[in-house]
Amino acid sequence: MKRMILICAFALYGILSFAQVDARGIALRANLDSLAARDTAYCRAIDVSVTNFSIAELLKGIAISGGLSIDICFDKRKVITCNIHDVPVKDVLYFICIEKDIDAQFFGNIVTLSDYIPGPAVPSVHMSRDSDSTSMSFDFSCCRLDSVARCFSVITGGNLLFPVALGERSISGFGRSMTPDETVRTIAAVNGLTARRENTLTWSLFEGGRDASASSGLFTNNLVHVDSSELISAHLHNANLRDVIPEVLGKLGRNFFLAGKIDHRVSIDVDSLALDPFLTVLLTGTPVTWRISEGVYVIGDMSSSGSMSSISVYPMKYRTVDRIVEIIPSELKREMEIKAFPDLNSLVISGDRRTADRILSFLGEIDRSVPLVSIDVIIVDATDNSTQKLGLGIGTGTGDVKTGGNLSPGLDFVLNAESLNRLLGSFKGFGSINLGQVSQLFYADLQLLEEAGKITLRSTPRLSTLNGHKAVLKSGEVKYYKESQVNIIGTQNPLQSESYLWKNVEASFVLDMTPYVSLDSTITLDISLSQDEFTVASEDEKYAPPGISKRSFTSIVKVRDGEMVLLGGIEKNLTDNSSRGLPYMSRVPVLRSVFGKTKKVRTDSKLNIFIRPTIIM
Repeated sequence: MKRMILICAFALYGILSFAQVDARGIALRANLDSLAARDTAYCRAIDVSVTNFSIAELLKGIAISGGLSIDICFDKRKVITCNIHDVPVKDVLYFICIEKDIDAQFFGNIVTLSDYIPGPAVPSVHMSRDSDSTSMSFDFSCCRLDSVARCFSVITGGNLLFPVALGERSISGFGRSMTPDETVRTIAAVNGLTARRENTLTWSLFEGGRDASASSGLFTNNLVHVDSSELISAHLHNANLRDVIPEVLGKLGRNFFLAGKIDHRVSIDVDSLALDPFLTVLLTGTPVTWRISEGVYVIGDMSSSGSMSSISVYPMKYRTVDRIVEIIPSELKREMEIKAFPDLNSLVISGDRRTADRILSFLGEIDRSVPLVSIDVIIVDATDNSTQKLGLGIGTGTGDVKTGGNLSPGLDFVLNAESLNRLLGSFKGFGSINLGQVSQLFYADLQLLEEAGKITLRSTPRLSTLNGHKAVLKSGEVKYYKESQVNIIGTQNPLQSESYLWKNVEASFVLDMTPYVSLDSTITLDISLSQDEFTVASEDEKYAPPGISKRSFTSIVKVRDGEMVLLGGIEKNLTDNSSRGLPYMSRVPVLRSVFGKTKKVRTDSKLNIFIRPTIIM
């Protein structure tokens, strides 16, 4: 059965093609017969035998000899080779016109011959049954409606009725795996016609709006359905947007306007969607967009009409508009215009409505209240210092030495020669060391001193900053040093001049803290501390730039709201054990106090930071 249907289809196609090619010959034959009936000269038999002879000259001789009115307007370069015996003039004219592509026009008994210009080829109709025998596919463009109807009847065995005036109308259509009913309705929809099913095998096509007797639109309720709550369910495969959009908006009773040509096919399977989300889903992946203007849904191609741009103003509720445009992903900003309007703390968004809706949704996610964090900082810099000095210095001075010194807080006493002699005299019998009498300029410097001290520096600043923003605490000291420059002016009698420039060096204490607040009110602190201190310069370096010692650390800690964290570990320990005296003698534990001096210095410094962050709002 399928083979018979295909054979019939090809036979019908061949008949239609032959009829199109022979239509010119039939018309020409009818006109020549009518002319011969009026003028018997065209029925006179003639003989023609020529080789590569000019057609214009041949027809000119025939016209003169027979007294015919023939106007020659075709290309004079055309030639003919023939041998014709006892053939009427009308048949000779028919043969020459068909064989040499010459067209004939008749004005009474006057025949005008001109070059034949063939009209455009009549496109073919491709329509066939699918393998399941229940659906069909079709593909044709700019074909006459009557030709399409004939092919449809051969393929389906049904009837496609239409007014006679629509028979010559040019229509187009394309579809795959559609039932005959869907085929008729699709052809009608894409060509501005209305389809109506009369019975099982009969359909009608006519112009105008949908017929009131039609039970549904282009799609049945199981394909496109709108419930009483105006929620849309659609189950479509390879449907044209130009059909779906009017169908849905028509069932909802919405006013709409299709701007430009919309010809995009989509497949959609959704249930119970409101109109706006349905249009967004339906148009995803297509250049078609939509907007609402004065209650009318305007739908069109974004690339062909700048009037389809949507303009939205989004006021920021919690955040500032500063740098918000930089945060929006590049994918969303493509082909969109986004400008900040600081006066109203708003963003102006212009472009495709679908992309604008995605940007507005993204802004709604990030436009939230930013927590304010108050940070209490306690800085404790503790220094423990201990110094011990012990020894006896003796020698000869440059002048008279007077006995004197300090007994408290430590022993620091200078003895002259008389006092030292009395002291040595009192040591008789005590030891085996006897220094003898000393000169008048002799002196002795006795030191026995111990120093101990604790220094604590405390600072309690309070800082406030927004979540994710840095808070900085900085304090420091500036010292100046002199820089000299000697300039020599002239060559014969050079003059020397010296200039001075005071420069500064800064030693600073810098504490950087950046809080990050989590949803569970946990605070992550990114802390960086740097501490500079000036070192003690020697007498030889009093004009040199001051030295600086540096201490720093970085840390990341996590605490809960209101909890305190202790950061320590920056310690500095200094130990100085020095001595001087007579060689070898100053190394003996007991004699080092007599023949030398010793000095012990111990300094311990520790820096501790107490931090307590608190979320205010």
